[in-house]
Amino acid sequence: MNDSYADTIEKLQQQGIEALKQAQAAQSAAINSFRELFSNATSKLPGAQGLRNIPTVVAQVSELNSAFAVKLIEQQNEYVNQLVNVFKSASASAETAAPESTTEKV
Repeated sequence: MNDSYADTIEKLQQQGIEALKQAQAAQSAAINSFRELFSNATSKLPGAQGLRNIPTVVAQVSELNSAFAVKLIEQQNEYVNQLVNVFKSASASAETAAPESTTEKV
């Protein structure tokens, strides 16, 4: 029972990741097209040199977001492990506790 449940969860997670990859690929292609259009339209404008810093800022923000995502996943993993330990200890306590007798001896 547990194996089939875990297999189902794993399949759903993989499907979610694949859907996310496809959405990101489409978004990336759209952004790249917009960047090319924007670059062509602004290349002759005065002050266009200042726009060249945008990729650096975007890269810095991307690095910050990646670091945050890693920290968030680590925190969530720690939290789940704490919950698992609570349930394991509760289960172990229930198994080792002696059942009380409800019948009276005469």
